[in-house]
Amino acid sequence: MSLVVDLALPVALYYGLRAGGVGQTIALCLSGVPPAVRVTYVFARTRRIDAIGGLVLLGLALGVLSAAIGGDPRTLLLRNALFGLPFAAWMLISLRARRPLTYDIAMSLLPNRADAFERAWAEEPWFRRIWRRITVLWAAGILVHVGASVVMVAALPVDAVPGLETGLWFGMFVVLMVITQVGLQRSGAMRAVFAGPPAPAEGSGQPA
Repeated sequence: MSLVVDLALPVALYYGLRAGGVGQTIALCLSGVPPAVRVTYVFARTRRIDAIGGLVLLGLALGVLSAAIGGDPRTLLLRNALFGLPFAAWMLISLRARRPLTYDIAMSLLPNRADAFERAWAEEPWFRRIWRRITVLWAAGILVHVGASVVMVAALPVDAVPGLETGLWFGMFVVLMVITQVGLQRSGAMRAVFAGPPAPAEGSGQPA
């Protein structure tokens, strides 16, 4: 659902606005509204904004500011293309942290398996290695996407870029997900996480 709101809806809104005669700069700025609404909704429910949500709001604010001071559409597209850089950097920096980012994301998606995640992390060196490798994989994929997006912004008509860039991201996401799942299955990480019954929902917090 987050992918739909953060990627598909902005593109649909952009082309809908363009079809209605709205200028490129305004359409690009307004296309950032759906993800901003999602982040605001999550904040209203949880009273917190995660780092990804913070980046979404920062990107929207920078886009509006750029348009206000006379930014042209290609500049806005370039800002969008470079949006993945801090996320890729965050992933690589997390390799030096207590847990790599992809591990934390996976555990947040499977809270009733938190105990199994933490047990495997504490006991199995290969389990730690696979998650670090997956984090490097996703950081590299994001950097490839950023490079390809910058080329598209420089070489293609403005109206062609939002759709092509979103299609590129969806394609890259599918490829990375397939590689991730194959790696987790072949390494035995999936078996380690799903071995045994799930923990009760209320007891799914991480152990200290």
